[in-house]
Amino acid sequence: MLLIALGFGTMSLTPSSNNVIKTSVNNQKEVEVVNVVAGPTYTAPYLGNCCESPLTAIERDIVNRGYNLAITNYIINSVGTNTVTYTIY
Repeated sequence: MLLIALGFGTMSLTPSSNNVIKTSVNNQKEVEVVNVVAGPTYTAPYLGNCCESPLTAIERDIVNRGYNLAITNYIINSVGTNTVTYTIY
């Protein structure tokens, strides 16, 4: 499958000059920096088979911990055989 993917050509990773943020002292352009504060890290039980997604395990764990699933943001840190670790931010 890798050979098939390589047979379709290559991707260009060079960004267009219109999409690059440019800063200059003379033009006094500013770049806004946003700080994201990471919250607690949890480990949720995960079946690890074809019947359950790690996302399902995380969402179930979030609800069990009393968080509102609709407004809770998280990032997956690792997926093991029987557990999935995620951090709320």
